[in-house]
Amino acid sequence: MDNEIVLAGKPKSQFYKLPFDKSTRILRLNVLESHTELRAGRRPYYIVERKPLSFKKGVLTMRVKLENEPAVKVYLKVEYDHLLVSCNIDTDENYLGRYAYRTLRAMLWNEFHDFEEYYWPECFNEATGKSKYLEVICDRYGVDIRLNKEFKGFFRPDDYFLHISERKVLEREYVNDEIVTLNQEYLIGYCLANTNPVRFHSNHYPFLIPYSFSLNADNKTVKSFTGFLFEEDDSFEQSELSENQAELNSICYEMKKIARIQFREYADGDERSDEIDDLNFSNKRKIFELFNKALPMLSTESFTHYLFTYKMRNIQKKPMKKDMQVAKFSGDVPSFNFLLSDKGDYYELKLRFKVKGKVLHFCEDRISMFFIGSSSNPTVWYLLECETDSRVVLFFSRKNFKIQVPKGYYKEHFEPYVDKIKKQYELEIK
Repeated sequence: MDNEIVLAGKPKSQFYKLPFDKSTRILRLNVLESHTELRAGRRPYYIVERKPLSFKKGVLTMRVKLENEPAVKVYLKVEYDHLLVSCNIDTDENYLGRYAYRTLRAMLWNEFHDFEEYYWPECFNEATGKSKYLEVICDRYGVDIRLNKEFKGFFRPDDYFLHISERKVLEREYVNDEIVTLNQEYLIGYCLANTNPVRFHSNHYPFLIPYSFSLNADNKTVKSFTGFLFEEDDSFEQSELSENQAELNSICYEMKKIARIQFREYADGDERSDEIDDLNFSNKRKIFELFNKALPMLSTESFTHYLFTYKMRNIQKKPMKKDMQVAKFSGDVPSFNFLLSDKGDYYELKLRFKVKGKVLHFCEDRISMFFIGSSSNPTVWYLLECETDSRVVLFFSRKNFKIQVPKGYYKEHFEPYVDKIKKQYELEIK
């Protein structure tokens, strides 16, 4: 008994326990009311005043006042598969008191409530009640719990983790390092058009667009961009293009035809939604295959750029010079390298990549679904080996390329994911 955990001044064993739906932190009204004969009437949330006071050691403390009654304190603690609730008046491990019931009943106004936002196991210092992982703001508007910036990738039990499927690597042709000589009369370059795959406005997959331009007197830098080249109004004759450019242009035009992402409409049924998903996946796979085909030629071109489009419709006839960023497309193959580090009270899993044996770190502004760039040299783009790699990059990019897992539940809830990673990628343990 001496080592019993104390929450809000009361032994944890004296809190009342209410079970959640399986594998969730959702409490349902029928479950709540099966634990008590108390009932709240037809409008249970109108006469219950709730004010959050604190969130320490994972315990949400609320000031609760029922109509014409003194205020009391109600305590909620979210566990893996159940909710612990107590009150400074009448609730214990065997009895769900009126104040605790009325508080929960008001929260379950929609017949259920998801307590996930209050589930932060192994996060709090027992002495101070505070957390280095979280920023907690408690004011008259409620409780706002957010991860500190350096712990953006914090993992909790049952949080989503990417399923890493078997890697199907595309065979890549040998890349010649020799740069193609420019035709001074017909200057053509190639641009990687990209947008953010996380946001709704990302209505296209990355694709290549050829462009025409003029040179400065040094014959090394672009003076101005004359315009993008589209298949329907391509003014260049095939005889004016090198064999490399003619084939690249053909690939570019093929990419653009299938680059637009299709979205579901509100009225679409399941069958139509499945058709759209299948079409998008098929187009994405084809574009990746086209990039793989284009890379040996693209890497030998003298002038290549990168453009963040925001939307397909923003691709105008003439590129804005300020938006076109110099880019170089490398023929080197990047390989992923995971680093698992012991950080004291938690483990950190970090994603990096290697090129020619050298470890590089991702540049967050240089991710284009199939291409990645390094923080040390962000103008150089590397084409990934397979579609699985692109999904891994997207998943980890949302977490600053590192995931933190407290040791208290690492072995049970996260180690199986690490074991799967080891089967597909290189893993270092530090």
